[in-house]
Amino acid sequence: MTQNDGVAIFLGAPATAAEAREQVATACRIVARYGHEDLTLGHVSVRGPEPGTIYVKGKGKALGEVTPEDVIEVRLDDPEGHLALGAHLETAMHLETYRLRPDIGAAIHTHPVYGIALGATDAELEFVSHDAVLFCDGVGRYTGTGSLVTTPEEGRLVAEALGQRRAALLRNHGILVVGEDVRWAVLAALTLERAIQVQVVARSLGTLEPMQPEAVQALYPIKYPANFVDEYWSAWCRAEGRARGEGRR
Repeated sequence: MTQNDGVAIFLGAPATAAEAREQVATACRIVARYGHEDLTLGHVSVRGPEPGTIYVKGKGKALGEVTPEDVIEVRLDDPEGHLALGAHLETAMHLETYRLRPDIGAAIHTHPVYGIALGATDAELEFVSHDAVLFCDGVGRYTGTGSLVTTPEEGRLVAEALGQRRAALLRNHGILVVGEDVRWAVLAALTLERAIQVQVVARSLGTLEPMQPEAVQALYPIKYPANFVDEYWSAWCRAEGRARGEGRR
């Protein structure tokens, strides 16, 4: 943990359960601020410091009002974990993704407008902006159902559609993004939506002229080094700290 302008900022993997809950709550409020809020739907999770645990937003609150007290702990070795008290119906999506991807530390499922729209078409994300470069390995696509993903079997299919990528589109539904930790997952959520928006605007203005694959691969390490992600996360946390402070006045 570090302090920035008086705001506690947790960088990297959480060291305690309290840090895990704070990371989830903060990430929920950040993505809500950038257009991911949909009623009380959508959820963020992080891998806990205790082996085999995740911390995930519980049901009942909108993303923008989540506090650490709204975050629940679920065990990965519990076959009934997706039915935990207070869990969202789609908690199975998180559990199965962590089980398939031991390399990730955070996952986000939300319903952003442009992400839903692209997932409802046969179009692909094009490399027409630097935002799209974050997804240089492509974007997965889950086409199994346009309904809710509520069972371990369905969650596994979503995780398999994601594969080793950072993001997947769920048909007629929303997005699933993952990251090495919560900073990268939030970056993926915000950047994917912006990349799709830019693509929509560009297509309305003329013929798309995407970057070539070799240019995309060369730009990725320049555009997205870890220290930049530290800066972004710190800025988002400061903004949240200001917003919470103003809300108490």
